[in-house]
Amino acid sequence: MNIKWRNEDRQYIKDNAGAMRDQDIARELSLRNGRDVSLGAVRKLRQRMGIVKKCGRGICELDEK
Repeated sequence: MNIKWRNEDRQYIKDNAGAMRDQDIARELSLRNGRDVSLGAVRKLRQRMGIVKKCGRGICELDEK
């Protein structure tokens, strides 16, 4: 199922990608929108937006390449 992302959702990901895990962002967007937003959907959108995180489990820092 394809999700149509709202501008507010995109901005939330952009603002919080450096401080939150993708899993936590997906959970918060699910609560806000009243629909299931998966970890993979958040991760894919973040990567398409050009936001790259550092490698490692639980690391919330952005990679400044």
